[in-house]
Amino acid sequence: MRKLKGGWLILLNLLVGGWSVFLLVTALYMALHPLIMGAISLIFGLAIVFLVYPVHPRGMERGGGLGALVFGTKSAPAVLDLALIVASVGPCIYILAEWETIVRSPGMYETYQLVIGGALVLCLLEGTRRALGNSIPILVLFFLLYALGGDYVPGRFGHAGFDMEEILYQLYLMSEGIWGLLTDMTSRLIALFVLFGPVLFATGVGKSFMDISMLLGGRFRGGAGHVAVISSSFFGMLSGSSVANAATTGSFTIPTMKRLGFPSHLAAGIEASASSGGQIMPPIMGAGCFIMAEFLNISYTKVMIAGLVPALIYFFGISAGIWVEAGRHNLGKLPQELMPKVKEVFGFKQVLTFALPVGTLIVLLAMFLPPQMCAAWALVVAMVIYLVLNTATPFIERLKVIWDGYFQAVVTALAWLMVMMSCVQMAVTMISLTGFGVKVSQLIIELAGTSLTLAIIATMLTALILGMGMTTTAAYVIAAAVLVPAMQGLGLPALASHLFIFYFAIKSGLTPPVCITVFTTAAIANSPWLKTAWDSMKLGIGGYIIPFYFLFMPGYLWEGSLWWILYLIFSGTVAMFALEAGVMGFLTKNSTLLERIVYIAAGLLILGNLEYSIAGLLLFGGGYLLERWDPPIPVIGKRRAKAH
Repeated sequence: MRKLKGGWLILLNLLVGGWSVFLLVTALYMALHPLIMGAISLIFGLAIVFLVYPVHPRGMERGGGLGALVFGTKSAPAVLDLALIVASVGPCIYILAEWETIVRSPGMYETYQLVIGGALVLCLLEGTRRALGNSIPILVLFFLLYALGGDYVPGRFGHAGFDMEEILYQLYLMSEGIWGLLTDMTSRLIALFVLFGPVLFATGVGKSFMDISMLLGGRFRGGAGHVAVISSSFFGMLSGSSVANAATTGSFTIPTMKRLGFPSHLAAGIEASASSGGQIMPPIMGAGCFIMAEFLNISYTKVMIAGLVPALIYFFGISAGIWVEAGRHNLGKLPQELMPKVKEVFGFKQVLTFALPVGTLIVLLAMFLPPQMCAAWALVVAMVIYLVLNTATPFIERLKVIWDGYFQAVVTALAWLMVMMSCVQMAVTMISLTGFGVKVSQLIIELAGTSLTLAIIATMLTALILGMGMTTTAAYVIAAAVLVPAMQGLGLPALASHLFIFYFAIKSGLTPPVCITVFTTAAIANSPWLKTAWDSMKLGIGGYIIPFYFLFMPGYLWEGSLWWILYLIFSGTVAMFALEAGVMGFLTKNSTLLERIVYIAAGLLILGNLEYSIAGLLLFGGGYLLERWDPPIPVIGKRRAKAH
């Protein structure tokens, strides 16, 4: 990413400021047509992406010449970048000028419209490649080529094929194309929440989160690890990105864990699993859940409530794994000198800084106001509180802090997210146009005739594969477009099906071979990525298991009597403790193979219905007694002599 200077930096600031004001004003006071909202946001997003992301980072030069024309420098864009800005912004301006005619005249187009639409398609692919790498553009190109050459595909996945004119018309001049749900949702709703997190952290909420995390988590065995879990859950529910979460909180938590005796791969694994879980933690749960609510035509609040119990159980599982590993490595609490004072954490100013913006968001969401309006008012409250309470800092400096929050949010997150979502929308459009999702659904339903369990496992694996190398939101959207029809064809509940896919879209960031969240934390910790991935998968084992249970037990999604839901929370936490003891191979000492099998089986049973839970609790107790009595059982009862 470039660090622009001079007039280019002024231009970038104008774009950031203009987009931020536009988003706040439209969220608070007006609702625009999706084509207008999407086109304006894409103008800002594409312009910023081509300004700050070069063709290739290694090609940037400080001097002039051909390299500067193509690659630019570290502080200024290239001529090519400016040409791409014109080529991408022009089609968006055309949509703004002619949107009414386009909406009122379906099926009618001129050749020049398809040409400028094709330019926008190419610019979206290139902008996404620059910002996020090759994975998403390759996937989108696959579906574009599949639509173009379907008549060459043999078997059930073949189709009549569409010519280039039909594809470009569908993408550029139809509201279901580039301007469809994902572009609309990002520009209208998700953008406000992308702004919300960084601005809150810039105004002091980040420090409050970290202090609360140390105060709550630092008092237990393996305290530094628990701090990482709590802080990542706080930040992740606001950031909506596992990688951003890992990079932000990991820069503090991973060095702290290593300094206090955590092996580097374990420290990185803890942060990766916790950062991924931030996206399933209410109240925000990442951008994907807003899209989920739109897909299902239900309120976001219902999705948020449904996600609460699985998220609590997931995070308890990570903490249980940390507690177990802390026993193995003899890791204690957070040192007293690192622990914040209670009166400082819960001082008047700190509580207001944290509680009022977050409280405003939660209360307004509970009142079923539009989520973008809730986020906008929470942003206003955060800014006002910061400006009023921090009088010791000069007013100009306070404004600069707020501005830095918006700048970071737009340049490092929102711009590429806007471009990426419009790019992914093209793939979703082609999936719908070609019937690819229906064909995959039919295949999975046929597999279900053999075994429902096999069909669900196939769905899980497909979601993991589709999500490799992509952001969670993109992975979820693609997987949902392909897999949800199959799950509903199997008679599974719609909300549970979407959450199932969402969980495994998140888990693709932890699952080798392409696990971008793990790569991020392993780089910070300087640890082997494969070992880090293995630790993160073991610590986050709940994320691979819980979705299978909430498909068939609606109590996990807050459906049913309160007592039953409370029991599931209790049994779920005990189950996670048993599962972590099993996968980690340690409870009070190194476990034998038999004990590990018993603990894992006990955890799986405890998560089930009442009779299974009772059997699982008894089995867990039996495993603990085996560990205490240590009977001389050959092979599967052999215990390693010392911790490793």
